[in-house]
Amino acid sequence: KDLKTSLKRVIIFLLQTLKMKSFVVATLVASAAAFAPVSQRASSPTAISAANKFANELGAQAPLGFFDPMGFLGPEDDTQFQWLREAEIKHGRISMLAVVGYLTTYAGYRIPGMEDVPCGFGVFDKTVYTTDLALNNVRWTIATMLILETAIVKDGYDLAEFPGDYLNGFGKIRWDGRSADFQYSSRAKELNNGRAAMMGILGLMVHESMGNVDQILPFLNK
Repeated sequence: KDLKTSLKRVIIFLLQTLKMKSFVVATLVASAAAFAPVSQRASSPTAISAANKFANELGAQAPLGFFDPMGFLGPEDDTQFQWLREAEIKHGRISMLAVVGYLTTYAGYRIPGMEDVPCGFGVFDKTVYTTDLALNNVRWTIATMLILETAIVKDGYDLAEFPGDYLNGFGKIRWDGRSADFQYSSRAKELNNGRAAMMGILGLMVHESMGNVDQILPFLNK
């Protein structure tokens, strides 16, 4: 009890001092649990991971293998797993587009009519726009994204064979004509690239807030 009390006090002190965000709070709590005496833990993370029925699912791959430090898959619920996997894939796809878009605009490239659109978070500051055309283009871009998200980029006909399958019957013949190994490899690559992109866009957001993106991307010119 003394150990747990001390750990809680340390965590509270860190949170009050550094003003950590919610996801960091979860990380600290998980880390604190790792320092608790062995007798106070029901079983080790390794044992839990090995016993989990999702331990060999697509995505449990190098370098981390089956990685579930927060225990979201502890209940081994198929519906929850499918929801989490679809959310991961969708966020990964969005992040891959975000990284490419960020780097492209940071390098100074614009499509006609959007020359005034700044890069990064500056796109949301409408005071920097000198023409209504650029501002309207940004608004229509956001509206298009919302329409795609809510009405188009989804399994609209219950034809998905796996989470993230939004073909809705289009291109099915071409995909089904591929070997099982090719399909598995392609889906694994998408997961890994999506995970890297999520970390990548988060890193760019942090460094933009710090004002030193130019130091980590010296080879790109605004």
